[in-house]
Amino acid sequence: MKILLFGGSGLLGTELLKLDQQLIHPTHAECDIGDMRAVRELLATSRPDIIINAAAATDNRKIVKNPTPAVETNIIGAANVALAASEIQARLVYISTDYVYAGGHGNFQETDTLLPFNLYAWTKLGGECSTLAVKNHLIIRTSFGASTFTYPQAFSDKWTSKDYVDVIAPLIYEAALSPLCGVLNLGTERKTLYDYAKERNSQVRPISIADSAHSTQADTSLNLQRWIYYKTGAILKSHTRCRCCGSERLRKYIDMGMMPLANSLDFTGQAARTKERFPLQVLFCEECYLSQLSVVINPRAMFSNYTYRSGINHGYIIHCQQMAAELQQQYHLTADSFHVDIAGNDGTLLKQFKQAIGLRVLNVDPAANLVAIAESEGIESLVDFWSLYLADKITQTHGQADLITATNVFAHVDNVYDFMIAAHRLLKPDGLLVLEFPYLVDFITAAEFDTIYFEHLSYFSILPLHRLCSTTGMKIINVEKQNIHGGTVRVTLAPNASAHEVNANVSRFIETEQELGVGRFEWYADWANRVQTLIAKFAEQLVDLKMAGKHIAAFAASAKGNTLLNSARIGTDIVDYIVDETPEKIGRFSPGTGIPIVHKQTLIKHQPDYLVILSWNFAEEIIAKLAPIYHGQYIIPTDGSTT
Repeated sequence: MKILLFGGSGLLGTELLKLDQQLIHPTHAECDIGDMRAVRELLATSRPDIIINAAAATDNRKIVKNPTPAVETNIIGAANVALAASEIQARLVYISTDYVYAGGHGNFQETDTLLPFNLYAWTKLGGECSTLAVKNHLIIRTSFGASTFTYPQAFSDKWTSKDYVDVIAPLIYEAALSPLCGVLNLGTERKTLYDYAKERNSQVRPISIADSAHSTQADTSLNLQRWIYYKTGAILKSHTRCRCCGSERLRKYIDMGMMPLANSLDFTGQAARTKERFPLQVLFCEECYLSQLSVVINPRAMFSNYTYRSGINHGYIIHCQQMAAELQQQYHLTADSFHVDIAGNDGTLLKQFKQAIGLRVLNVDPAANLVAIAESEGIESLVDFWSLYLADKITQTHGQADLITATNVFAHVDNVYDFMIAAHRLLKPDGLLVLEFPYLVDFITAAEFDTIYFEHLSYFSILPLHRLCSTTGMKIINVEKQNIHGGTVRVTLAPNASAHEVNANVSRFIETEQELGVGRFEWYADWANRVQTLIAKFAEQLVDLKMAGKHIAAFAASAKGNTLLNSARIGTDIVDYIVDETPEKIGRFSPGTGIPIVHKQTLIKHQPDYLVILSWNFAEEIIAKLAPIYHGQYIIPTDGSTT
């Protein structure tokens, strides 16, 4: 991890260098951030992963007399750094000030109104504005002083979250390395400036603001809840070790920018547009070749009340029927077999197996709203996350399983080792674990970038899965391509000691992946460049249509649609509404964009000229379904085509 620090000779920069001597820290003579060419050249040669911009003109008394240095450094210099950081897709951490907030009431939250108190703060706000142009940015609003307090007096009625630079610098360094993005307040507990001063100067005397000639705000204290919440690990954590092999050799190959949770819908457009966002990046493991996100969101935040329903999708129901027939034929399942479905959603898959074969079935899913639907259909269910504990519990209450299925869930799992061990424990000696997940090769060759979202922690090929099996007592006995969801593989596994033989498909898949370049970073980097071009062309296409006076709507408020719209920065100024058939989604608003989600009836009453099919993997089915009620043109976003 390379970190570049601007402002290394300043008060904060000096302290940061004590924490990490490996920081790249050019002097002003080596790189003046006011010189765009110099900044670009430095970033092109050093290629930092993170840039901390702590360079600033800070003395307001001097700035009022001569604002030029502050404008050159705090505004123009910050803009140069932001543009150069954006060009190389580096993370930019910008150090701002608590003085950008309006008024003096204190306890300021990151979303509070901004009205800088003085000219210095105005220039720092200018720097914040340019920082927003960087996909992965963190603006830190804070206040710190030298490590000693040398003034004879301090305000006894001015409240602050300020602290000494040696206290604040470690917090800034930790925040810079964290996955947090957007705006973050950093400081320590609320106190008076006099109490702050007394900590390191026992001789300091109190003075009130009224008795001083110095103009200042009475309360600039910060609400630190976002930082505190992050420190508890309640929402997210950085991912720095490969979940398949444990390697730390992870390289970023695409950055989709800051994204909200894909299925977290709101009841107002304002709430949807202002949702918490996190960096959406994909890393490549140089050891086992697994692609994986750089952050892990707490699964309880995503899955405890899930809005995606399997049973709404007719194509998926047909797929489940075919799966039941194929597995019954291949592995001789009978009515005596016990089948557990991990993350079984509303029970759609188990319903097909139960009807076709008469299996004993059990659905395990953490979403209580979906489990209620499954149980209403006669599918026994448990509201819980899959775990070692749960596997043992099911073994005790139901016995071991002949079949465990996990469709479209394995890519959501952080601890894949425990997942496999738990499945191994629950399976009978000759039992089967059947995984279905989006296939990495299709993900790359078909440019399926919009399947990148926080639920999908990993993007699997067979090579890293084979590596994982070698450590968990399992073996891959078959691999089969499926057409569902734009390209899926069905991988059948069994305990090593089982009598199941390994199908020749397994070695064929592994050989094909090696020939394609699944183990080469360059294969992914080239793909990432193509994706950025596709996103830009899609956005340009919609903007051009809108400027030509066309009305545009979308179909399917899907997770992939959320990634596409947010990465292309498409909102209500371009797309009027999104049609969806899921009852739980209708009446809500798409996260990040604030686009309203409506019933199909709206499509009849307010026909758009163009309809973007966000669930492009079901485009044929959707077009056939809408043919009686919609007569405009369709846009398929993955290839930019219109029909």
